[in-house]
Amino acid sequence: MHFIRRLIVHSQARLLPTAAPTFDTSISLTFRLLIQETQRLARDPFLADRFRDGVGGGEGDSFRNFDLARFVDRVGLRPLERLVLAAAVVGGQTRKELFNQAVVVIRAEFDNAVLELSHSPPFEHAEFSSAQMGKFLTNLLVDIPQDAPVLDVSQRQSLLVAAQTKVGKEAMNPILQRIYLKLRYVLFLSSSSTY
Repeated sequence: MHFIRRLIVHSQARLLPTAAPTFDTSISLTFRLLIQETQRLARDPFLADRFRDGVGGGEGDSFRNFDLARFVDRVGLRPLERLVLAAAVVGGQTRKELFNQAVVVIRAEFDNAVLELSHSPPFEHAEFSSAQMGKFLTNLLVDIPQDAPVLDVSQRQSLLVAAQTKVGKEAMNPILQRIYLKLRYVLFLSSSSTY
């Protein structure tokens, strides 16, 4: 969490909208480390929480003016990597503006990310484990704001079909049962808070 924050702060020259190519080797090295670390976090839904916590809890101009869409573009993430990071942001507690930016990224990258998820393997010779797939699906399907879900019904269906194609029906059944339990809990909390 602190590592990703330091890398973002020290890479600001490369992340700003007016960033010009720089020949400062220390900035170039730091930026390469930022790319590698972001890719590592974006390929594991459990590690992606560190990105959310690092960016969401960061202080100063680097984080107050953080633009998630520009960031994932600058570090060159693939659609599924972008979706994993954005899913972690919407799947946990964070600042409202970061949450809203993550929703925009999810909606922009969803179709290409689901296609990528369907191909084998999605991340340079690495597959999601069943636990990772469960975490990823939970982040995207268990919406805390029930009045404004992140994915519409057809997107939820295509995501579940892609996930089942990837991990198989036998591995998918326990994942769906865990998601259903969490979804019921979230629905119970949201309905009980209205009384």
